[in-house]
Amino acid sequence: MTGRLAAAAWLALGAVAPALALDATDVKPLPGLVITNTVFASVVAGGKGFGYMDTEDHFTLLTSGADGLGYQIRMSAPGNEKVEELARRLKWPRHVRHEDLEESSRMTLLYSSNDPENYGGQTFAETSRKVLTGLKSGGETPFVFGPYAGIKGDAGALGALAQAGNSKPAPDPAAASGAPPVPNLGQLFNMLLGSARHYYRGTLHRVEPADVPVSVLVNGVRMNLPAVHAAGTFSFTPEETAKAEVWWLDNPDWPVTLHWIFGPASSLVTRIDWPTGGGGGAAAGGGGAMASQLASKSCHVELHGIYFNSGSAVLLEESEPMLKQVAGVVKASPEATLTIEGHTDNLGSGEYNQKLSEQRAAAVRDALVNRYGIAPGRLSAKGYGLTRPVETNATFEGRARNRRVELARPCPTQ
Repeated sequence: MTGRLAAAAWLALGAVAPALALDATDVKPLPGLVITNTVFASVVAGGKGFGYMDTEDHFTLLTSGADGLGYQIRMSAPGNEKVEELARRLKWPRHVRHEDLEESSRMTLLYSSNDPENYGGQTFAETSRKVLTGLKSGGETPFVFGPYAGIKGDAGALGALAQAGNSKPAPDPAAASGAPPVPNLGQLFNMLLGSARHYYRGTLHRVEPADVPVSVLVNGVRMNLPAVHAAGTFSFTPEETAKAEVWWLDNPDWPVTLHWIFGPASSLVTRIDWPTGGGGGAAAGGGGAMASQLASKSCHVELHGIYFNSGSAVLLEESEPMLKQVAGVVKASPEATLTIEGHTDNLGSGEYNQKLSEQRAAAVRDALVNRYGIAPGRLSAKGYGLTRPVETNATFEGRARNRRVELARPCPTQ
């Protein structure tokens, strides 16, 4: 059975392919590693709110050393012309000090354009060794969450909708084109311009006595990462409280935040991609692994490090390492022609997704031809829209997997 037929069989059974296990210590803070988060938030700005976000934000690790970790945050904005014009502004630096990675019991949530590069005494994309050790040894630890003042409400209906992947946004003009609804742009930028952080204090209690699995795509492979799950109620004032849950990778050297829920806001890590030769386990690999997969009976390979602005075919600069690897695979392939294939999730109409998949495939092909010297005749581009899902579209995780680009060779009839 080919890879595509196997995936179809799993979908017919209403399931996804089983996730492999990965040792937590294989996930290392290597420069070039990219963490992709799906964010859902109900944000109040200027007395008005919006609650629809199913966008992918990227945290690229730029530096890792004795002084701590340096990130670049990239907000992958919803795809419309005005946001595309401003997309270059939607990325910011963030530094976490070594001493905070060891000792801090505070974590900032969400981000904006006027955040300082370094919030001393706090972590950002992870917790500290001290917090993780406290949860594992004593089952609880004092903790502080720092969201924006605009995060309002509780995790009831909104939280349940976000986790189920079935949020019901208000009508949006974009719907006329078949595109998924997007937040009001003015309200979105009110949030990005920043507001005061409110610090909520309380105690985190470990929920399960042992690690729980969190499913993440690691270099394009579905993996179960072992996580410590904790929850509690946190207060800014006696009248202003919020329930919080968090899942941290059980790796004392780098306890990455895999998932958090705070009131009506949540963030879920859907992908972790690292440079060739980094990490280990079943998700390691690079150009050689891609070439082997392409030559296999499946006749195609997923290109896991390709990133676009949400709902658009604008390739982000974080895609360059993977594009370079793909160019090497294409140049070394004995095939006369290969195809870049685009695939989407099911948010929006079939017509909208078909067009988007074609545009994304063409964008990758054009980048390989124009920037990496691939002969135009060696590559074609084809889009399949939402017609070839490899996982369920009912969850954030499944939709993240279905939004993909593949490299394919002519496949002999089986």
